[in-house]
Amino acid sequence: MLITREQSDVAMKIHAQTERLTLREWSLDDIDEYAEIIGDAEVMKYIGNGQPRPRSSAEEFVKTMIGHQESRGWNRFAVEHTNTGELVGFSGLDDQEGVLDFGWRLHRKFWGAGYGYEASAAALWVARNSFSLTKITSQSFPENVGSIRIMQKMGMVQISEGEYEGKPLVIYGFADEWPNRMSG
Repeated sequence: MLITREQSDVAMKIHAQTERLTLREWSLDDIDEYAEIIGDAEVMKYIGNGQPRPRSSAEEFVKTMIGHQESRGWNRFAVEHTNTGELVGFSGLDDQEGVLDFGWRLHRKFWGAGYGYEASAAALWVARNSFSLTKITSQSFPENVGSIRIMQKMGMVQISEGEYEGKPLVIYGFADEWPNRMSG
């Protein structure tokens, strides 16, 4: 069921709600809060090259997500704390070179309270039930045990290995979607 609400005088599509979180479309109003998230060295420790990113990266990301909303409907949904309206981060999928990559990124102040799994379970439900997405993967550096725990709690298993800039990656997916593991 589609629920809308007003934010900045624009109807905002909500994709899912849990007791604590709202998964919704992105707005340009999210740029500053997202810039704070990706500007945190601890948040970015296991993302890409491990370096914090500038506000321009937040602006580019949010504009890209808005474009995905308009063109295909699904993306890495903005995750908002239902009671406070704060941007918790994102959770959802993106198309990475023809592979559906499931990911999440949360403001550090929301770590350790189950928000990562809660947002990811909701985003996965939306991906499967609203958009019929399958063959979903998620990747992480092996030392990012928090993200790997979320993958496993969602029911994912390791289906492959890879590397990013010479660093090893583990790639997870759902066994029923990848019965022969990931090839290539």
